[in-house]
Amino acid sequence: MNEEEIIEKLQKLGLTKYESLAYITLLKLGPSKATDITKESGIPHTRVYDVLSSLHRKGFVDMMPGTPRLYKPVNPELVLEKIKEDLVNDIDRLKEMFVELYKTVHGEDLPEIWTIHGFENTVERAEYIIRSARYEVLINTPFEFLSLLREEIKKRKDVLFIIISNFEEVPEWLKGENIILARSGGAPWLMASWIIGDVEYALFFGALPKDRRREKFYSFWGKSAKLIQNYMHWFYTMYFDNSELIKPLEYDRLKKPLELVNIRTLITVLKQTTLPRRIEVAGRTVEDKEEITIDGEVVEYEYTPLTASVLVRGREGEWKVGGLGSYFEDIEGEKFILID
Repeated sequence: MNEEEIIEKLQKLGLTKYESLAYITLLKLGPSKATDITKESGIPHTRVYDVLSSLHRKGFVDMMPGTPRLYKPVNPELVLEKIKEDLVNDIDRLKEMFVELYKTVHGEDLPEIWTIHGFENTVERAEYIIRSARYEVLINTPFEFLSLLREEIKKRKDVLFIIISNFEEVPEWLKGENIILARSGGAPWLMASWIIGDVEYALFFGALPKDRRREKFYSFWGKSAKLIQNYMHWFYTMYFDNSELIKPLEYDRLKKPLELVNIRTLITVLKQTTLPRRIEVAGRTVEDKEEITIDGEVVEYEYTPLTASVLVRGREGEWKVGGLGSYFEDIEGEKFILID
Protein backbone atom coordinates (compact mmCIF):
# COMPACT_ATOMS: atom_id res chain seq x y z
CA MET A 1 0.00 0.00 0.00
CA ASN A 2 1.47 3.39 -0.97
CA GLU A 3 1.26 6.62 1.04
CA GLU A 4 -1.60 8.00 -1.06
CA GLU A 5 -3.75 5.00 -0.13
CA ILE A 6 -2.84 5.37 3.54
CA ILE A 7 -3.72 9.08 3.47
CA GLU A 8 -7.05 8.31 1.79
CA LYS A 9 -7.96 5.77 4.47
CA LEU A 10 -6.86 8.05 7.32
CA GLN A 11 -9.05 10.79 5.87
CA LYS A 12 -11.99 8.38 5.99
CA LEU A 13 -11.25 8.02 9.72
CA GLY A 14 -11.52 11.79 10.20
CA LEU A 15 -7.99 13.07 9.74
CA THR A 16 -7.17 15.93 7.39
CA LYS A 17 -4.58 15.55 4.65
CA TYR A 18 -1.98 17.48 6.66
CA GLU A 19 -2.72 15.43 9.80
CA SER A 20 -2.32 12.23 7.81
CA LEU A 21 0.99 13.43 6.35
CA ALA A 22 2.28 14.45 9.79
CA TYR A 23 1.41 11.08 11.37
CA ILE A 24 3.00 9.11 8.52
CA THR A 25 6.10 11.31 8.79
CA LEU A 26 6.38 10.68 12.53
CA LEU A 27 6.08 6.93 11.97
CA LYS A 28 9.04 7.16 9.58
CA LEU A 29 11.18 9.56 11.68
CA GLY A 30 10.25 8.61 15.22
CA PRO A 31 10.13 11.35 17.92
CA SER A 32 10.82 14.61 16.07
CA LYS A 33 10.77 18.39 16.28
CA ALA A 34 8.11 20.33 14.42
CA THR A 35 10.74 21.77 12.08
CA ASP A 36 11.89 18.24 11.10
CA ILE A 37 8.30 17.23 10.42
CA THR A 38 7.82 20.30 8.21
CA LYS A 39 11.00 19.59 6.28
CA GLU A 40 10.13 15.89 5.68
CA SER A 41 6.38 16.21 5.02
CA GLY A 42 6.09 19.54 3.19
CA ILE A 43 3.48 20.81 5.66
CA PRO A 44 3.80 24.64 5.86
CA HIS A 45 5.61 25.81 9.00
CA THR A 46 2.68 28.13 9.79
CA ARG A 47 0.36 25.11 9.98
CA VAL A 48 2.45 22.36 11.52
CA TYR A 49 1.87 23.26 15.20
CA ASP A 50 -1.91 23.36 14.77
CA VAL A 51 -1.77 20.04 12.91
CA LEU A 52 0.30 18.36 15.66
CA SER A 53 -1.96 19.76 18.41
CA SER A 54 -4.98 18.35 16.60
CA LEU A 55 -3.29 14.95 16.25
CA HIS A 56 -2.57 15.03 19.98
CA ARG A 57 -6.25 15.70 20.78
CA LYS A 58 -7.27 12.83 18.51
CA GLY A 59 -4.88 10.41 20.20
CA PHE A 60 -2.39 9.94 17.35
CA VAL A 61 0.53 11.89 18.84
CA ASP A 62 2.15 12.27 22.26
CA MET A 63 3.90 15.54 23.17
CA MET A 64 7.19 14.92 24.97
CA PRO A 65 8.38 17.53 27.52
CA GLY A 66 11.57 19.45 26.89
CA THR A 67 13.06 22.18 24.74
CA PRO A 68 12.64 21.95 21.84
CA ARG A 69 9.43 19.97 22.18
CA LEU A 70 9.42 16.54 20.56
CA TYR A 71 6.36 14.86 19.06
CA LYS A 72 6.06 11.06 19.24
CA PRO A 73 3.65 8.89 17.20
CA VAL A 74 1.32 6.68 19.22
CA ASN A 75 1.47 2.98 18.30
CA PRO A 76 -0.83 2.57 15.25
CA GLU A 77 -2.38 -0.63 16.66
CA LEU A 78 -3.45 1.19 19.82
CA VAL A 79 -4.82 4.17 17.89
CA LEU A 80 -6.78 2.07 15.39
CA GLU A 81 -8.18 -0.27 18.06
CA LYS A 82 -9.46 2.76 19.99
CA ILE A 83 -11.04 4.21 16.83
CA LYS A 84 -12.59 0.83 16.04
CA GLU A 85 -13.98 0.49 19.57
CA ASP A 86 -15.43 4.01 19.53
CA LEU A 87 -16.91 3.49 16.06
CA VAL A 88 -18.56 0.19 17.00
CA ASN A 89 -19.97 1.75 20.18
CA ASP A 90 -21.32 4.72 18.20
CA ILE A 91 -22.93 2.41 15.62
CA ASP A 92 -24.53 0.27 18.34
CA ARG A 93 -25.84 3.38 20.07
CA LEU A 94 -27.23 4.72 16.79
CA LYS A 95 -29.04 1.43 16.19
CA GLU A 96 -30.66 1.70 19.62
CA MET A 97 -31.64 5.32 19.03
CA PHE A 98 -33.12 4.61 15.58
CA VAL A 99 -35.13 1.65 16.89
CA GLU A 100 -36.33 3.68 19.88
CA LEU A 101 -37.34 6.53 17.55
CA TYR A 102 -39.32 4.13 15.37
CA LYS A 103 -40.99 2.49 18.39
CA THR A 104 -41.93 5.91 19.81
CA VAL A 105 -43.79 6.78 16.60
CA HIS A 106 -45.17 3.38 15.56
CA GLY A 107 -45.39 1.47 18.85
CA GLU A 108 -43.49 -1.58 17.57
CA ASP A 109 -40.02 -2.72 16.54
CA LEU A 110 -38.62 -1.59 13.21
CA PRO A 111 -39.25 -4.33 10.62
CA GLU A 112 -36.43 -5.01 8.19
CA ILE A 113 -37.29 -7.00 5.08
CA TRP A 114 -35.42 -6.69 1.79
CA THR A 115 -35.26 -8.29 -1.63
CA ILE A 116 -31.74 -9.52 -2.45
CA HIS A 117 -30.85 -9.37 -6.14
CA GLY A 118 -28.35 -11.88 -7.55
CA PHE A 119 -27.30 -15.39 -6.60
CA GLU A 120 -23.84 -14.44 -5.34
CA ASN A 121 -25.36 -11.83 -3.02
CA THR A 122 -27.67 -14.52 -1.66
CA VAL A 123 -24.70 -16.79 -0.93
CA GLU A 124 -22.96 -13.91 0.86
CA ARG A 125 -26.01 -13.28 3.04
CA ALA A 126 -26.25 -16.98 3.93
CA GLU A 127 -22.57 -16.98 4.92
CA TYR A 128 -23.14 -13.85 7.01
CA ILE A 129 -25.97 -15.53 8.93
CA ILE A 130 -23.71 -18.46 9.81
CA ARG A 131 -20.84 -16.18 10.85
CA SER A 132 -22.96 -13.86 12.99
CA ALA A 133 -25.19 -16.41 14.77
CA ARG A 134 -24.53 -16.76 18.49
CA TYR A 135 -26.75 -19.69 19.40
CA GLU A 136 -28.36 -21.69 16.60
CA VAL A 137 -28.60 -21.90 12.81
CA LEU A 138 -31.48 -23.61 10.98
CA ILE A 139 -30.94 -24.58 7.35
CA ASN A 140 -33.32 -26.21 4.87
CA THR A 141 -31.83 -26.23 1.38
CA PRO A 142 -30.66 -28.51 -1.47
CA PHE A 143 -27.24 -30.06 -0.96
CA GLU A 144 -26.01 -28.10 -3.98
CA PHE A 145 -26.51 -24.83 -2.07
CA LEU A 146 -25.48 -26.31 1.29
CA SER A 147 -22.09 -27.22 -0.20
CA LEU A 148 -21.45 -23.54 -0.95
CA LEU A 149 -21.63 -22.88 2.80
CA ARG A 150 -19.16 -25.61 3.67
CA GLU A 151 -16.27 -23.46 4.93
CA GLU A 152 -18.46 -21.25 7.10
CA ILE A 153 -20.15 -24.28 8.69
CA LYS A 154 -16.81 -25.97 9.38
CA LYS A 155 -15.58 -22.89 11.26
CA ARG A 156 -18.47 -22.80 13.72
CA LYS A 157 -18.18 -25.27 16.58
CA ASP A 158 -19.80 -22.91 19.07
CA VAL A 159 -23.36 -22.85 17.68
CA LEU A 160 -25.95 -25.55 17.09
CA PHE A 161 -26.80 -26.41 13.47
CA ILE A 162 -30.03 -28.13 12.42
CA ILE A 163 -29.79 -28.92 8.72
CA ILE A 164 -32.31 -30.48 6.35
CA SER A 165 -31.22 -31.43 2.85
CA ASN A 166 -31.61 -34.07 0.15
CA PHE A 167 -28.72 -36.12 1.54
CA GLU A 168 -27.50 -39.27 -0.10
CA GLU A 169 -24.41 -39.60 2.08
CA VAL A 170 -23.24 -37.44 4.98
CA PRO A 171 -19.90 -35.75 4.18
CA GLU A 172 -17.17 -35.49 6.82
CA TRP A 173 -17.59 -31.73 7.19
CA LEU A 174 -21.14 -32.26 8.49
CA LYS A 175 -20.29 -34.84 11.15
CA GLY A 176 -19.53 -32.42 13.99
CA GLU A 177 -21.08 -33.05 17.41
CA ASN A 178 -22.92 -29.71 17.20
CA ILE A 179 -24.83 -30.67 14.02
CA ILE A 180 -28.22 -32.36 13.62
CA LEU A 181 -29.00 -33.63 10.11
CA ALA A 182 -32.29 -34.68 8.54
CA ARG A 183 -33.05 -36.01 5.07
CA SER A 184 -35.84 -34.05 3.38
CA GLY A 185 -39.12 -35.85 3.38
CA GLY A 186 -40.96 -35.30 0.12
CA ALA A 187 -43.39 -32.59 -0.90
CA PRO A 188 -42.52 -29.96 1.76
CA TRP A 189 -38.94 -30.05 0.47
CA LEU A 190 -39.98 -28.63 -2.88
CA MET A 191 -41.38 -25.43 -1.43
CA ALA A 192 -38.41 -23.28 -0.41
CA SER A 193 -34.97 -22.86 1.15
CA TRP A 194 -34.46 -21.27 4.56
CA ILE A 195 -31.31 -20.13 6.38
CA ILE A 196 -32.16 -18.76 9.83
CA GLY A 197 -29.76 -17.47 12.49
CA ASP A 198 -31.08 -17.14 16.05
CA VAL A 199 -34.04 -14.73 15.96
CA GLU A 200 -31.84 -12.14 14.26
CA TYR A 201 -31.70 -12.93 10.53
CA ALA A 202 -33.49 -15.12 8.01
CA LEU A 203 -32.96 -15.76 4.30
CA PHE A 204 -35.61 -17.31 2.07
CA PHE A 205 -35.66 -18.32 -1.61
CA GLY A 206 -37.26 -20.78 -3.99
CA ALA A 207 -35.71 -23.03 -6.63
CA LEU A 208 -31.99 -22.70 -7.35
CA PRO A 209 -31.19 -20.89 -10.61
CA LYS A 210 -29.52 -22.26 -13.68
CA ASP A 211 -26.11 -20.65 -14.22
CA ARG A 212 -27.32 -18.42 -17.03
CA ARG A 213 -30.02 -16.93 -14.79
CA ARG A 214 -27.99 -16.29 -11.64
CA GLU A 215 -27.96 -12.54 -12.17
CA LYS A 216 -31.78 -12.57 -12.28
CA PHE A 217 -32.09 -14.57 -9.05
CA TYR A 218 -33.98 -13.09 -6.10
CA SER A 219 -34.10 -14.00 -2.42
CA PHE A 220 -35.68 -12.39 0.63
CA TRP A 221 -33.85 -11.22 3.73
CA GLY A 222 -35.51 -10.44 7.04
CA LYS A 223 -34.48 -8.99 10.40
CA SER A 224 -37.52 -8.99 12.66
CA ALA A 225 -37.79 -11.18 15.76
CA LYS A 226 -41.57 -11.67 15.43
CA LEU A 227 -41.34 -12.58 11.75
CA ILE A 228 -38.34 -14.89 12.22
CA GLN A 229 -40.03 -16.65 15.12
CA ASN A 230 -42.79 -17.60 12.66
CA TYR A 231 -40.17 -18.76 10.15
CA MET A 232 -38.67 -20.98 12.84
CA HIS A 233 -42.07 -22.45 13.59
CA TRP A 234 -42.59 -23.26 9.90
CA PHE A 235 -39.05 -24.66 9.64
CA TYR A 236 -39.90 -27.27 12.25
CA THR A 237 -43.55 -28.03 11.54
CA MET A 238 -43.34 -28.01 7.73
CA TYR A 239 -39.83 -29.36 7.12
CA PHE A 240 -38.00 -30.92 10.06
CA ASP A 241 -40.97 -32.80 11.48
CA ASN A 242 -41.66 -34.25 8.02
CA SER A 243 -38.05 -35.32 7.44
CA GLU A 244 -35.96 -38.33 8.46
CA LEU A 245 -33.39 -37.80 11.22
CA ILE A 246 -30.09 -39.22 9.93
CA LYS A 247 -27.56 -37.70 12.34
CA PRO A 248 -28.56 -36.89 15.91
CA LEU A 249 -26.85 -34.39 18.16
CA GLU A 250 -23.87 -35.70 20.14
CA TYR A 251 -25.14 -33.97 23.26
CA ASP A 252 -22.69 -35.41 25.80
CA ARG A 253 -19.72 -34.18 23.73
CA LEU A 254 -21.00 -30.61 23.48
CA LYS A 255 -19.44 -27.82 25.51
CA LYS A 256 -21.80 -26.69 28.26
CA PRO A 257 -23.65 -24.52 29.00
CA LEU A 258 -25.56 -24.73 25.72
CA GLU A 259 -27.56 -21.59 24.93
CA LEU A 260 -30.57 -21.57 22.58
CA VAL A 261 -33.25 -19.04 21.67
CA ASN A 262 -36.01 -21.13 20.11
CA ILE A 263 -38.32 -23.39 22.14
CA ARG A 264 -38.63 -25.95 19.34
CA THR A 265 -34.85 -26.14 19.01
CA LEU A 266 -34.67 -26.73 22.76
CA ILE A 267 -37.19 -29.56 22.58
CA THR A 268 -35.47 -31.05 19.53
CA VAL A 269 -32.28 -31.22 21.60
CA LEU A 270 -34.09 -32.64 24.63
CA LYS A 271 -35.57 -35.41 22.47
CA GLN A 272 -32.02 -36.56 21.72
CA THR A 273 -30.90 -36.79 25.33
CA THR A 274 -32.49 -37.81 28.65
CA LEU A 275 -34.55 -35.96 31.23
CA PRO A 276 -34.35 -34.30 33.65
CA ARG A 277 -31.89 -31.65 32.46
CA ARG A 278 -30.74 -28.61 34.43
CA ILE A 279 -31.76 -25.39 32.76
CA GLU A 280 -31.85 -21.64 33.22
CA VAL A 281 -34.50 -19.64 31.39
CA ALA A 282 -34.52 -15.89 30.81
CA GLY A 283 -37.76 -14.32 29.61
CA ARG A 284 -40.93 -12.57 30.70
CA THR A 285 -44.01 -13.56 32.62
CA VAL A 286 -46.94 -14.12 30.28
CA GLU A 287 -49.38 -12.40 32.61
CA ASP A 288 -47.67 -9.04 33.18
CA LYS A 289 -44.59 -9.14 30.87
CA GLU A 290 -42.13 -8.59 33.72
CA GLU A 291 -38.56 -9.81 33.16
CA ILE A 292 -37.79 -13.05 34.96
CA THR A 293 -35.00 -15.62 35.22
CA ILE A 294 -35.68 -19.10 36.57
CA ASP A 295 -33.54 -22.17 37.12
CA GLY A 296 -34.42 -25.77 37.75
CA GLU A 297 -34.80 -29.00 35.81
CA VAL A 298 -36.76 -29.74 32.65
CA VAL A 299 -38.90 -32.70 33.66
CA GLU A 300 -41.15 -32.96 30.58
CA TYR A 301 -42.05 -31.24 27.33
CA GLU A 302 -45.03 -30.83 25.01
CA TYR A 303 -44.50 -30.62 21.26
CA THR A 304 -47.26 -30.47 18.63
CA PRO A 305 -47.73 -28.47 15.41
CA LEU A 306 -49.59 -25.87 17.48
CA THR A 307 -47.81 -25.85 20.84
CA ALA A 308 -44.30 -26.22 22.20
CA SER A 309 -43.44 -25.89 25.89
CA VAL A 310 -41.33 -27.39 28.68
CA LEU A 311 -42.13 -27.94 32.33
CA VAL A 312 -39.38 -26.59 34.58
CA ARG A 313 -39.31 -27.69 38.22
CA GLY A 314 -37.23 -25.70 40.69
CA ARG A 315 -36.99 -24.94 44.38
CA GLU A 316 -39.61 -22.22 44.10
CA GLY A 317 -42.16 -24.29 42.20
CA GLU A 318 -43.02 -25.33 38.65
CA TRP A 319 -43.33 -23.21 35.53
CA LYS A 320 -44.68 -23.99 32.11
CA VAL A 321 -42.32 -22.27 29.69
CA GLY A 322 -42.97 -21.50 26.02
CA GLY A 323 -41.23 -19.46 23.35
CA LEU A 324 -41.75 -15.94 22.02
CA GLY A 325 -45.41 -15.10 21.68
CA SER A 326 -46.55 -17.49 24.43
CA TYR A 327 -49.95 -16.91 25.96
CA PHE A 328 -51.01 -20.28 27.44
CA GLU A 329 -47.80 -20.76 29.44
CA ASP A 330 -46.46 -19.11 32.60
CA ILE A 331 -43.28 -17.76 31.04
CA GLU A 332 -42.37 -16.51 27.56
CA GLY A 333 -38.82 -17.79 27.15
CA GLU A 334 -36.28 -15.63 25.32
CA LYS A 335 -33.14 -17.65 26.10
CA PHE A 336 -32.74 -21.26 27.23
CA ILE A 337 -29.46 -22.33 28.86
CA LEU A 338 -28.88 -26.05 29.31
CA ILE A 339 -26.40 -26.39 32.16
CA ASP A 340 -25.43 -30.08 31.89
